[in-house]
Amino acid sequence: MNIILFGPQGSGKGTQAEMLEKKFGLYHLSMGDELRKEIKSGSALGKKLEKIMNKGLLVPSEITNQIALKISKLKESKNGIIFDGYPRSMDQWLFLKKNFKIDAAIELHLTEKESVRRISSRRLCPKCGRNYNTIYIIPKVAGRCDDDNQKLVQRDDDTPKAVMDRLEIYHSQTEPLKKEYDKLGILSVIEGDQSIQKVSKDILASIKNN
Repeated sequence: MNIILFGPQGSGKGTQAEMLEKKFGLYHLSMGDELRKEIKSGSALGKKLEKIMNKGLLVPSEITNQIALKISKLKESKNGIIFDGYPRSMDQWLFLKKNFKIDAAIELHLTEKESVRRISSRRLCPKCGRNYNTIYIIPKVAGRCDDDNQKLVQRDDDTPKAVMDRLEIYHSQTEPLKKEYDKLGILSVIEGDQSIQKVSKDILASIKNN
């Protein structure tokens, strides 16, 4: 089972993808995480990506397409893949459709105002990569990771300007893909402005009905 999970920044894609990963034995392919790994490596490509992402711009499709294909081949033993943060444009979707059978495309709908509010409260452990949110996913000790007690940080691409730039790209390039998913009968729209548990329940119901 291959699932596309999409929505504006802060809609909870990562959290819901992790829950689906555990329940169905799928591989969670977070394109954002993969790109940040490349940046952390200090490679020439990583430095290029860092400049692009800090400006809130869309990473070129030739890079994301090859990453998606490479990782999927490495994880063939899994029961399927959750594509989180990919595809984000029509050419990425055409590449994905050509190389994978997609069973469901689930949008986590969120208003722009709520998206900005959530992202501004997002925090990350620089050591283990665990994500937190000062609204919903609150660490046991304020400002510290539950697993390794590292001080939580805010990502460079979570600044207000970068957030607004990414939202503009989402509305202009990613949202139009809904029509493509709808044509195939695989589209479900879930309201993201609910509790984590309610969103999860709605997602599972939509998968069952697909």
